[in-house]
Amino acid sequence: MPATQDIVVQNLDGRIIVMDSITFTDERNNSHDVLVGASFCGMLSIRWPLRVDPKGVICHAAGPGKDAAGVNGLFALEAMGIPGAAAETMSCRIADGRDMYENGVVGYLNDSASKLGVVQGMPVREAARRMLERKRDIGDVYRPVELAWQGDTGRVMAMGSVTFITTDNTGDVICAGSHFGRTSAAYSSRFDLAGVICSDAGRCKDDSGISGLAVLDEKGLPGAAVSTESAMIGDGMSTYRDGILSAVNAAAAAIGVAEGMKATEAAQLMLLHYPERHTGL
Repeated sequence: MPATQDIVVQNLDGRIIVMDSITFTDERNNSHDVLVGASFCGMLSIRWPLRVDPKGVICHAAGPGKDAAGVNGLFALEAMGIPGAAAETMSCRIADGRDMYENGVVGYLNDSASKLGVVQGMPVREAARRMLERKRDIGDVYRPVELAWQGDTGRVMAMGSVTFITTDNTGDVICAGSHFGRTSAAYSSRFDLAGVICSDAGRCKDDSGISGLAVLDEKGLPGAAVSTESAMIGDGMSTYRDGILSAVNAAAAAIGVAEGMKATEAAQLMLLHYPERHTGL
């Protein structure tokens, strides 16, 4: 039997796809789909849509029979935060996705579906629409930021990425695990810093791994790159503790920062000369 998928709605929110069996879910599907499959909504059937993390799933209650086995897949969907519903048994044909979509009504649902306003007795097509309009929350990434050194001249902050810099870092030297390409410099140059030290990322084609040093020069901000062989890229504390400079910009060279220098030493020079940039001395 051909594993036919019928796209009944397609817009900026994603797609509603109707199938005679939810087991037809495969590499054609993705996390922007609502899958309406006329299989029973049990634990076994739900294994197929779980693989693609869809926006929602609607199947058939099929009874739900002994121990409510026809709808116990709703719990598996809920565990993954996926809205799920099952069409009331006598409202539509099983193994007929189009009939379930057009004539079925919701008989069972999980909490994630309830939060979208899906209720018992609602037409399946309306429940599918609400699932399609669901906006996914994108969680924040882990943001490693550590105090690497602090003294009379200021602070050295180690962080995984320059994108973790905030206005609270005014006057700090930032030792980041970022590459020193233009995108890293475009972000870090927005802040009033004593200096920035990143990875050269192996320098890369056309020295793009250190091209951001010139961007910092435009702001008079000292910058230096450590060899990716000396410190782990992506690890700001390694940049600070292990890094050996492989490239510096003109602003850094003017205060004595040089290639071959340890990042720990370069950071101290950047802190020491930070007041001069503000007083003009």
